[in-house]
Amino acid sequence: MATIRSSGTILGNIESRLADNNAGEISAADVRDNMADTLVSINQIVASGDTDTKWPFVFDVRAQVDSIAGSGGTFIAESGIMFPNSPVNSSERQVEPFLGVGNLQHNDLGGLTNGDPHTQYVSISGIKSGRSMTGNLAMDDNWIGSEGNDQGLKFSPATTGVLGDDIEVSGTFIFRKDNSKMDSAHGVAKAWLSFTAGEPPTLRGYHNINALERIESGVYKVTFTSGTFLNNNYAAIGISNGLASSGTYDAMESNSVGITLREGDDSTTLRSLHFKTEQDDGDAVEGAFNDLVVYGYSPGSTSGTPPTVS
Repeated sequence: MATIRSSGTILGNIESRLADNNAGEISAADVRDNMADTLVSINQIVASGDTDTKWPFVFDVRAQVDSIAGSGGTFIAESGIMFPNSPVNSSERQVEPFLGVGNLQHNDLGGLTNGDPHTQYVSISGIKSGRSMTGNLAMDDNWIGSEGNDQGLKFSPATTGVLGDDIEVSGTFIFRKDNSKMDSAHGVAKAWLSFTAGEPPTLRGYHNINALERIESGVYKVTFTSGTFLNNNYAAIGISNGLASSGTYDAMESNSVGITLREGDDSTTLRSLHFKTEQDDGDAVEGAFNDLVVYGYSPGSTSGTPPTVS
């Protein structure tokens, strides 16, 4: 009866029972038993680990597909696989199957929360820690917010030919220093101007002003930049002081300011108004300090529900 033996035992039996001569000392049983033991022991010899040190496989091991059934050819490693040449954990057995790159889950990877593994990104701690963001961050018209539902801040390309991005906000700006809030830009002046009258006048400051033209004594035409206002129904406030200089805090010479002749449509001509200063007797006068502040709607903007008028 065939017996499963180790490769060393089988080799010893072959050497002791199959004599190296022709004297008739080899029986049929000697040959038969050794052949039978070898046959039944092949699987265990290969699986026992003998090939690890004595007879390792030196060529590729192939599990061929059954050409008839069209299946098979599978290696089944029930206890795991070891990679002795691995630069890391060469003595550790791998017992989990590789599911393929399409099935790897990011959160199943190890070391995600240890230290700072993603050095190509801004630090997870929120502190630059010697590695601040560099280069450009393109948001591709996406919202940045706490809820992830198209709310918060969004950067989008500005009007063609204008440098920079438009920044959209869906909520309210809250300033933590004093808890003040700003839910609209309608409270911000769309244009303002400060100048000294003269021929020509002298600019001291401006915003969204295209031109300042002296028409006659005390009358000036102020032209706004294109696209500043939706229409000519803006709120314009002007003041003028006739004194060029003063030595005391209460020195003043008030002039009356009239905002006249609003015209233009940003199509054929730019929008403009006339700024006129008069003394109390009605005579036009050149003011030393003239200030103009204008509030209004931008093109495409709205201001909510209109107030009740009675």
